[in-house]
Amino acid sequence: EVNGVKVLLSKVENVEMGILKDLVDRLSDTLGESIILFSNITGEKVVFVCKNKVAKVSAGDIVKKAAGVCLGGGGGRNDFAQAGGKDSSKTDLALQTIEEYLGSIL
Repeated sequence: EVNGVKVLLSKVENVEMGILKDLVDRLSDTLGESIILFSNITGEKVVFVCKNKVAKVSAGDIVKKAAGVCLGGGGGRNDFAQAGGKDSSKTDLALQTIEEYLGSIL
Protein backbone atom coordinates (compact mmCIF):
# COMPACT_ATOMS: atom_id res chain seq x y z
CA GLU A 1 0.00 0.00 0.00
CA VAL A 2 1.07 3.55 -0.76
CA ASN A 3 -0.69 6.08 1.46
CA GLY A 4 -3.71 3.80 1.80
CA VAL A 5 -3.95 2.86 -1.88
CA LYS A 6 -3.34 -0.75 -2.92
CA VAL A 7 -0.51 -0.81 -5.48
CA LEU A 8 0.64 -3.93 -7.33
CA LEU A 9 3.74 -3.65 -9.51
CA SER A 10 4.88 -6.89 -11.10
CA LYS A 11 7.17 -8.27 -13.78
CA VAL A 12 6.31 -11.30 -15.93
CA GLU A 13 7.86 -12.83 -19.02
CA ASN A 14 6.37 -14.08 -22.29
CA VAL A 15 2.71 -13.90 -21.22
CA GLU A 16 0.15 -13.65 -24.03
CA MET A 17 -1.31 -10.13 -23.94
CA GLY A 18 -4.95 -11.25 -23.82
CA ILE A 19 -4.22 -13.36 -20.75
CA LEU A 20 -2.28 -10.53 -19.10
CA LYS A 21 -5.06 -7.99 -19.67
CA ASP A 22 -7.60 -10.44 -18.24
CA LEU A 23 -5.38 -11.01 -15.19
CA VAL A 24 -5.02 -7.26 -14.62
CA ASP A 25 -8.82 -6.83 -14.87
CA ARG A 26 -9.50 -9.66 -12.42
CA LEU A 27 -6.94 -8.41 -9.90
CA SER A 28 -8.39 -4.91 -10.15
CA ASP A 29 -11.89 -6.25 -9.47
CA THR A 30 -10.57 -8.13 -6.43
CA LEU A 31 -8.50 -5.28 -4.97
CA GLY A 32 -11.02 -2.46 -5.44
CA GLU A 33 -9.46 1.00 -5.24
CA SER A 34 -6.03 0.13 -6.58
CA ILE A 35 -3.33 0.68 -9.17
CA ILE A 36 -2.01 -2.40 -10.96
CA LEU A 37 0.97 -2.28 -13.31
CA PHE A 38 2.41 -5.35 -14.99
CA SER A 39 5.49 -5.38 -17.17
CA ASN A 40 5.60 -8.21 -19.70
CA ILE A 41 9.08 -8.91 -21.04
CA THR A 42 9.47 -10.61 -24.41
CA GLY A 43 13.10 -10.75 -25.50
CA GLU A 44 14.52 -7.24 -25.58
CA LYS A 45 11.08 -5.57 -25.55
CA VAL A 46 8.73 -4.86 -22.67
CA VAL A 47 5.03 -3.98 -22.58
CA PHE A 48 3.44 -2.23 -19.59
CA VAL A 49 -0.25 -2.76 -18.81
CA CYS A 50 -1.94 -0.65 -16.13
CA LYS A 51 -5.40 -0.71 -14.57
CA ASN A 52 -6.19 2.24 -12.33
CA LYS A 53 -9.12 2.90 -9.99
CA VAL A 54 -7.69 5.98 -8.25
CA ALA A 55 -8.84 9.48 -9.26
CA LYS A 56 -5.54 11.23 -8.43
CA VAL A 57 -3.57 9.49 -11.16
CA SER A 58 -3.91 8.36 -14.78
CA ALA A 59 -3.03 4.90 -16.07
CA GLY A 60 -1.89 6.62 -19.27
CA ASP A 61 0.62 8.73 -17.36
CA ILE A 62 1.90 5.69 -15.46
CA VAL A 63 2.60 3.56 -18.55
CA LYS A 64 4.04 6.50 -20.47
CA LYS A 65 6.50 7.19 -17.63
CA ALA A 66 7.43 3.48 -17.29
CA ALA A 67 7.89 3.00 -21.04
CA GLY A 68 9.99 6.15 -21.24
CA VAL A 69 12.53 4.59 -18.88
CA CYS A 70 12.71 1.62 -21.29
CA LEU A 71 13.15 3.81 -24.38
CA GLY A 72 9.55 3.58 -25.53
CA GLY A 73 6.19 5.25 -25.31
CA GLY A 74 2.45 4.83 -25.31
CA GLY A 75 -0.50 5.80 -23.23
CA GLY A 76 -4.21 5.39 -22.83
CA ARG A 77 -7.17 6.27 -20.69
CA ASN A 78 -7.23 7.24 -17.02
CA ASP A 79 -8.50 3.78 -16.04
CA PHE A 80 -6.58 1.53 -18.45
CA ALA A 81 -3.45 1.96 -20.57
CA GLN A 82 -0.70 0.10 -22.36
CA ALA A 83 2.77 1.15 -23.54
CA GLY A 84 5.89 -0.50 -24.85
CA GLY A 85 9.62 -0.12 -24.44
CA LYS A 86 12.57 -1.25 -26.56
CA ASP A 87 15.01 -2.00 -23.70
CA SER A 88 13.71 -4.66 -21.30
CA SER A 89 16.95 -4.51 -19.29
CA LYS A 90 15.60 -1.31 -17.69
CA THR A 91 12.33 -2.87 -16.50
CA ASP A 92 13.32 -3.00 -12.82
CA LEU A 93 14.35 0.66 -12.96
CA ALA A 94 11.01 1.52 -14.61
CA LEU A 95 9.03 -0.22 -11.86
CA GLN A 96 11.12 1.52 -9.19
CA THR A 97 10.50 4.85 -10.93
CA ILE A 98 6.74 4.23 -10.87
CA GLU A 99 6.83 3.24 -7.19
CA GLU A 100 8.59 6.52 -6.37
CA TYR A 101 6.24 8.49 -8.64
CA LEU A 102 3.14 7.04 -6.95
CA GLY A 103 4.64 7.70 -3.51
CA SER A 104 5.03 11.35 -4.43
CA ILE A 105 1.49 11.93 -5.74
CA LEU A 106 -0.74 9.67 -3.62
